[in-house]
Amino acid sequence: MKTRWIALAVMALASAAAQADVKVNFIHSEKFSDIKDSNGFRDPDVLKDIEAHLVAQFEKRLPGRDVRVDVLDVDLAGEVEPFLWRGQWLRVMRSVTSPSIELSYEVREGDKVVQQGKTYMRDMNYQDGFNSYYSGDTLRYEKRMIDRWMQREFSPAMAAAPAN
Repeated sequence: MKTRWIALAVMALASAAAQADVKVNFIHSEKFSDIKDSNGFRDPDVLKDIEAHLVAQFEKRLPGRDVRVDVLDVDLAGEVEPFLWRGQWLRVMRSVTSPSIELSYEVREGDKVVQQGKTYMRDMNYQDGFNSYYSGDTLRYEKRMIDRWMQREFSPAMAAAPAN
């Protein structure tokens, strides 16, 4: 019985050591192309959802590595427009209102930087093709765009390489 607890403790420590430390920072979010109106953020949870998705994707693709992501700009799919006469607002999707995200990143193994870069993602055909995120997900186009970028940027060989 005692050895079982020791084995569980060792496994827990090993999994904690293999878990990536992913930090996402939003740089001057008040100046982002979208998500705000004259009173500031309409829905601050949008940034939290983007952060959670980035963290989950980096942890999945680069286990055991430390990652720092600086999000420099966000422009969500569609445009917010007034709806009828009640003063309500609605996000309207058109082919010319594609989502985009600009970010820089740094991947580390200990003190060593193994990959870094800056990217500007835009999905001009965001309404076309299969999207694995359900239609009720308000960030389904942005998440698919992030997933595709990560698949291109972080090869399976890099993810499979042992983290120090």
